[in-house]
Amino acid sequence: MTSMPRAFFPLALALALIPVRAVAADMTAAQYVSAALAASPEVRQADEAWRTADDAYKAQLSAMLLPTIAFTATEYPWGDDPSLGYAYHGWRLRRGDIGTNATATLNLFNGFQDLLKTRSAAAARDSAARALDAARQDRSFAALQAFYALGARARLRDVAREDLRAQEEQYKQTQGLYRDGLKGLADLYKSETEWHASEIRLISAEDDYKAAQQPFNSLLDRAPWEPASVAPELTPGATELPRLEEDAAALPRKRPEIARALSDAQKAQEAEHQALLGMFPTLSVNAVWNRQQLASVGVPASSLGIPNPNSQVGLSLSLPFGYNGATQAFSYAGARAERRRARAAAEASLRSARDELYAAWVNLERATVTWGLSLRQEEIAGQGLAIVEAQYRQGTADALRMAQARSDLLSARVQTATALQDIFVDRAAYRRAAGVPLW
Repeated sequence: MTSMPRAFFPLALALALIPVRAVAADMTAAQYVSAALAASPEVRQADEAWRTADDAYKAQLSAMLLPTIAFTATEYPWGDDPSLGYAYHGWRLRRGDIGTNATATLNLFNGFQDLLKTRSAAAARDSAARALDAARQDRSFAALQAFYALGARARLRDVAREDLRAQEEQYKQTQGLYRDGLKGLADLYKSETEWHASEIRLISAEDDYKAAQQPFNSLLDRAPWEPASVAPELTPGATELPRLEEDAAALPRKRPEIARALSDAQKAQEAEHQALLGMFPTLSVNAVWNRQQLASVGVPASSLGIPNPNSQVGLSLSLPFGYNGATQAFSYAGARAERRRARAAAEASLRSARDELYAAWVNLERATVTWGLSLRQEEIAGQGLAIVEAQYRQGTADALRMAQARSDLLSARVQTATALQDIFVDRAAYRRAAGVPLW
C-alpha cells in the first residue's frame, strides 16, 4: 500500500512543484499598471490623436493671431527684360536688376470666422485629451484585473499546496493508526483517496495560475508562456465604503467619457455658429504693410505712382463661396441637428455613468461584507478541523468526518482568497466609475 501512491504519482504534478525562477522581481500593482500603459498600443494611439489635435489648435490659434508674411524677388538674367522696358541683354546678374517685394498682412476682423475655428479646434483638443484619459483608465483597469487575478491564482495555488501536504501527512498518520489497529481499511482507503484528490486539485490550481499569466503577459507585450509573478497583497487595506452621493455629483468633472462628450457638444455648437455665419456676407478688415524695391537702380518709384515703402488698410465684403441660399440653409439645419445629437449624447453618458457608479458601489459593498464573513468562516473551519484531528488521533472520529472538516477548511480558504480578489477588483472598478485615475 505504501508504494502504490508514489508509483502512480502524476508526472505533471512533479513538474508543477518544481520552483520556477521568475525573469524579474515581483511587481507591485502600481509598477504593473505603469508598465502596461507604456506597452499599450491603445494608449499610444490616443496620445498621438491628442498631439494631432493639440497641434491643430496651435496652428489655428497662430493663424488667428499672427500676421502672414510674403516675400518675392525677381530677376531676368537673359533676354527681353520687362524691368527694362523689354530691352534685350545677354547673360548677366546684377543687383540693380533684382526687384523685391515684401508684404505683412494681419487680419483684424473677418466676421468671427477665425475665432469660431479656434474655439472649435480647442474643443476638439479637449475631446482628444479626455479620450486619452479614457484610454488610460480602460487599460489601467484591465491591468489591475490581470494583476489581481494572477495574485488570486497564486494564493489558491498556495492553498492547494498546503492542502496536499496536510492530506499526505494525514495519509501517513492513518497508515500508522491502521498498523496499530486503531483504523480500518476503509479509513485508509478514504485517506488515500483524499490525498489523490488533493493532487488533482493542485494540478488544476497550477494550470489556472499558468492560464492567468497569459493576460498578465499580454498587457506587457510579452510571450504568454513567460514566467510571471506579483508581489503578494494579503490584506485589502481600508474597507470603508466611499461616499456615493458625493462621487455622483462630481461625475461630470471627473469622468473622462462625460468630459469628452461635453467637449464634442461644444465643438458641435461652434460648428453651428460657423454654419450660421456662412449664411451672411463676410466682412474682413486687414492691416497690410508692403515694401517694394523696383528693379533697375535709378528708376524712381514715384514715376510709376507707387510709394516706396507703402502701407494700407484693406476692407472687403464677400459672399460665401458657392452661395445660393439653400445650401447654406441646409448646412445650418444639419449643424443644429448635430449640436442637439451631441448634447443628448452627453446627457446619456452622464446617466450611464451614474448607473455604473451605483452598480460598482453595490459590488464593492458585497465584496467587503463577504471578505469579513470569509475570514470568520476560515477561522471557525480551522478550529473545527483541529477538534476533529484530535478525535481522529484518539480513534473517536472516522476518515469521513476528517475529510469533511478538511474540505470545509479548504472551501473557506478558497472563499477568502476569492473575496480578497473581489475587493481589489471591485475597488478599482468603483474608482474607475467615479473618474478617479487608476494610473
